[in-house]
Amino acid sequence: MIHETTIGKCSVRGVRLFEMRHVLDPLRGNLTALEFARELPFVPQRIFLTYGIPSESTRGEHAHRSCEQFLVCVHGECHLMVDDGKNREEFCLNRPTFGVLVPPMVWALEHLHSPDSVLMVLASRPYETDDYIRDYQEFVSAVNPEPRPSP
Repeated sequence: MIHETTIGKCSVRGVRLFEMRHVLDPLRGNLTALEFARELPFVPQRIFLTYGIPSESTRGEHAHRSCEQFLVCVHGECHLMVDDGKNREEFCLNRPTFGVLVPPMVWALEHLHSPDSVLMVLASRPYETDDYIRDYQEFVSAVNPEPRPSP
């Protein structure tokens, strides 16, 4: 049975939810596919995996100024919280067919990792220290600048 890719929206600005194209085949095994040029808004420049994370620990806890990321828990499960400074949502990443696109200037935090979780992240840019905002208050100030008083 073939399931085509569907893309859903989220209340957090720019975040999109992907149920990726997948084939369920009880005889040969299952397959999940994502075509970068057709389905993602970027061609990945970097990939990394996080695993062996204690369940009480968090990963992420930052926003990117320019980098977009696509997150898929390819084994086990973890929770992803996304926040645009006004709206916040949380998702359970628990199957290799479900991915979340996190655009620039969205705060992301991964937590509640199962002991066997393996989170794969595709990034639109190479690692650049200056692209990270690691302080939540700095992030909120950047996405919600205070209005200037009128002259």
